[in-house]
Amino acid sequence: MTEILSLQRLDTDMAIAELKSCGGAARGFLGLDPVTQNDSLLAAELKSLQAQLFSAGETVVGFAPNTDQPRQAYVASTSADPEPLRALLEFLTTYQRCTTFVAMVPDGVENCFADCGFEQVGVLPRHRWQNYDWQDVLVYVGRADSCRS
Repeated sequence: MTEILSLQRLDTDMAIAELKSCGGAARGFLGLDPVTQNDSLLAAELKSLQAQLFSAGETVVGFAPNTDQPRQAYVASTSADPEPLRALLEFLTTYQRCTTFVAMVPDGVENCFADCGFEQVGVLPRHRWQNYDWQDVLVYVGRADSCRS
């Protein structure tokens, strides 16, 4: 079994700074775009989502609870490395009692969700506007019992 990375909770200001420092890797993170959105808008969006963000090494991971499905969380990562996501999923399973996870990832972005037991269940065609064009978004779903390493 691999060692789980430790997560460091980020306050709103630090979360925004970390997301912005990730540049293009943070585009689409929980539906946000730190490249084009200003700090005030990002803070308001994170608050409305009830999102919590963490640093795990050089990676930012985060989640937002699904208010319509209490044991489900939307998850995101700024890295294709699966270890930070595994640490987040372990946290969510243990402390938030989540049983399912949903990730919405811009198409063409290398991601770690399949490596963590997620299954691609759909595509939202032309869902995001970026770089003067509509982009598809891939939808991944994972269950706590299949996401454990």
